[in-house]
Amino acid sequence: MFAPAALDSVPERHAQEGLLPTELEFYESYGWCLRPYLTVNEAIRRLRGELTRLVVVPHGWQLNEVTTNIFLLSCGLLNSVDEYLRGPALRLPPRLAASIFGRGAAMFVGTISYKPWSRRQVRRWREHWHANLDKFLLLIVREQAGESAGLAEAARELMLLLESPLPSDLLSELLGTPTPFNRLDLTQKDCLALGESFVRQFPKRDQPILLIGLRTSGSYFAPLLRAFFEAEGYEIVALLTIEPNKGVSRREKAKLEEFAARGYLALIVDDPPDTSRTVLAALDIASRVGFARGRVKFVAPTHPAKPAWFKMLAEDSVITLQPEQWHKRQLLSPKVVEARLTEYFLDRNFVRAFVISSPIAEKLNADLESTVSDERGARLKRIFEVELETPEGEKQTKYVLAKSVGWGWLGYHAFIIGHRLHRYVPPILGLREGILYMEWIPQPAVEHGGERTELVEASASYVAARVRHLSLTQIDESESSLDLKRYNNGIRLLAKALSRAYGRVLTDLLMRLRLGEGVRKQRCPCPTLIDGNMNSDEWIIGPRGQLKTDYEHHGMGKAALNLTDPAYDLADTILNLALSSEEERNFVKQYVALCGDTTVERRLFMHKLLAGLWSMNQVQQQLFAPPRGGDVQRAYHRRFMNAWNFLTVQAARHCGSLCHSRIDLRWRTPLIMLDVDGVLDRRLFGFPCTTVAGMKALSLLSAHEYSVALNTARSAPEVKDYCKAYSLAGGVAEHGSYLWDAVRQRERILISAETVRQLEELRHHLKAIPGVFLDERHQYSIRAFTYREKPLGLIQSLLSSTGSSSIGDGALAPISSHIVHQLLVDLRLDRLAFHHTMIDTAVVAKEVDKGTGLVALRDWVLAEDAETIAVGDGEPDLAMFRVASRSFAPANISCERQARLLGCQFVSYPYQRGLLEIVHKILHSDAVSCERCGDVEKFPDGADDLFLSVLKAADQSWTANFLSAIVDPTAFGIFIR
Repeated sequence: MFAPAALDSVPERHAQEGLLPTELEFYESYGWCLRPYLTVNEAIRRLRGELTRLVVVPHGWQLNEVTTNIFLLSCGLLNSVDEYLRGPALRLPPRLAASIFGRGAAMFVGTISYKPWSRRQVRRWREHWHANLDKFLLLIVREQAGESAGLAEAARELMLLLESPLPSDLLSELLGTPTPFNRLDLTQKDCLALGESFVRQFPKRDQPILLIGLRTSGSYFAPLLRAFFEAEGYEIVALLTIEPNKGVSRREKAKLEEFAARGYLALIVDDPPDTSRTVLAALDIASRVGFARGRVKFVAPTHPAKPAWFKMLAEDSVITLQPEQWHKRQLLSPKVVEARLTEYFLDRNFVRAFVISSPIAEKLNADLESTVSDERGARLKRIFEVELETPEGEKQTKYVLAKSVGWGWLGYHAFIIGHRLHRYVPPILGLREGILYMEWIPQPAVEHGGERTELVEASASYVAARVRHLSLTQIDESESSLDLKRYNNGIRLLAKALSRAYGRVLTDLLMRLRLGEGVRKQRCPCPTLIDGNMNSDEWIIGPRGQLKTDYEHHGMGKAALNLTDPAYDLADTILNLALSSEEERNFVKQYVALCGDTTVERRLFMHKLLAGLWSMNQVQQQLFAPPRGGDVQRAYHRRFMNAWNFLTVQAARHCGSLCHSRIDLRWRTPLIMLDVDGVLDRRLFGFPCTTVAGMKALSLLSAHEYSVALNTARSAPEVKDYCKAYSLAGGVAEHGSYLWDAVRQRERILISAETVRQLEELRHHLKAIPGVFLDERHQYSIRAFTYREKPLGLIQSLLSSTGSSSIGDGALAPISSHIVHQLLVDLRLDRLAFHHTMIDTAVVAKEVDKGTGLVALRDWVLAEDAETIAVGDGEPDLAMFRVASRSFAPANISCERQARLLGCQFVSYPYQRGLLEIVHKILHSDAVSCERCGDVEKFPDGADDLFLSVLKAADQSWTANFLSAIVDPTAFGIFIR
């Protein structure tokens, strides 16, 4: 149950000084903007409010904002209506979609989803809405928004149409998020600038024009361009929107063919292209319906991250707007900023404010530029040095960050959040024309000790403050379902990763919707506008402590997580600050005390999984982006490995907490030595994890008081973490190079000082090779790899599925044998050898292996004659099979012939089910279980635990999981767009 803490929320919320009263009054009335996803029903209500406000708002910037909001909401309604009229489409591979089967299936889906009466009703509404919106936009284009009579009349006609009934299924749909105005720094003035460019190139006014808007962005650009062309005197301007990835419906195709036959010039309108896929799909549609090559133009701005998107097209077929011509870039010119800051600082008892050019500001901007991502959604921002003068003639210097945060109501959340959380974020000065102005606080060059503790405490207070002041249920109780459907990016990523447990080839696809629904069922009692990016780099030191920067745009947005559970921010903090178990407990306890979210611990683990997966996915996107230098690439790599390690350890802790484990650790005979990868763990989800069978196996061994140790290629820190998570006695790490005694908390290194030196020398040279990355956790061996993009083909993808580290479009891969051979020879590293796995290249000491490690651990903790039982599945495990008293292998063993010669026993099941079968053989050779086995066999309970159900599925056959998937009709929704 959610029990909010009784804190001084109201005084805290309204205590910030220095904001302009006019801005504070205006923006605080838009609290609903904290949730950018509106249903059609809610958008209609908000649009009514804006149309009413239009005739009472003061002329000036407020009036401009309201007219912008009317434009955004009105075009959003158009987009939803056009999507509704288009109906669903099949999600099929291109070749299959083009086949007879694909076309027939698409026609069937279109037929069964067609609703003649509601479609006719909506189509009539759309025609009237287009006509009346066109009148309103003409006033905007002609800059006649100040003409009260015309504006009021246009608003009245729109208001009347909003009273018309619309189908309930349409009213429940979400408005498409307009990327240009939400996160791409564009404004409607940029759309008009594109129109001006067209007019200069094609001044002939009697040429009929068809604007083909590519939904979603084209639904906003195209109506404004049509009004502009009509204002410019073009005689015939038609408009149609399509969704290229869905393809065109029969009605859309017929309309396009009609326009092509009548000789229209087609202008395909979209936001800055990210890839060529949408561009080519739209051009292909235009060609198929009959538009000649010379009668199709592509109209779109150019984003700085994709400067050459139009190089594949003929030069005369592109109308674009370069980044330096964008309106917001002009808003960040020193003169414009100076005028705005003068207005803000005059209200703070300064008589003058000048933006000055200085080396400090240039360096700050250079540093800012070096940390800004090249990705398409990076925000436009700049730091200014400002000289202020008081009435008494005293001068002060301040630094101000001007940052693009959206356009119209899509940017108001930045002001609202900054005001409500003013104790936790840098001081904001104001918001105007989509630019947020806030004080920039230069940071000390040297970090001081103790900052980590302060940062952990500040993070807990900050997340709790968001719960108190940014609640989403207070916005509109009637619209509180918060199912963002196609925008559930975080849930989709988590469901995609978890679905791998059900098996590749179709079954995982069929399970994604069911798993996503399972994640959504884990209700949060306090839906909140979360931060979504708790990276330690996002914090600075202010006059009164730690402050959070970039607090407003990671939680919600088309490419953002779109989660509303503050448990994610807690999980992301635990990941990024690498909190220990004790630090985590204190951190969560502080958060709960501050906001009363008493159920957060039950929700935390799934959000830890998502935090790690999201981080790995984001990093992979950056690693495959255009290179920005070795240091930046290595920084991304460190984030990837930190997330990988976080997921591995957290999954082990969670599974270990469910096992039946002894509290008192002791060394006993026989000693069970387990390999990890392929035996205890599998890389099911893009990171290693055990299954329910693996948990049962460990629980059985513990119940029978066997000593269990690991013998693995994993790093020494990982072995320590696993021993703590699963209450294991110890282990051998890094191919026999390191021993860990968890009973007595002691360690032993088994390789010589010269070998350590050679490893360090090789490590140094490998780091200098572009594209080669190391796992820094490995101290007594080397784990080297590179990142590759999508698998080369289906067969290779399937073969590598069990070892995949893929989260997004990339995965880990071993490095070239030639590189390692050459370095070993040239550097005379005679004590080292190497081998490849499916995901990396391991460099190991020749003097040790898993066999010497087993013997060393046995002799160290027990005695030379102690019985040992080894369980492994690969060639490196043969060394411990040779020296163990007995050895076993699951069915997935890769070297069965060699293992058989060493007396290894095999079982019928692979992986963790094989381990469980082996444990049963070890415990009871006569296949008769005992009372202690019975207690464990009931484990685990908790049928409502989603992660546990996924781990159970991982132990089942593909056939069983497939049959379970296909009996659920909703599973096939994955193939519907």
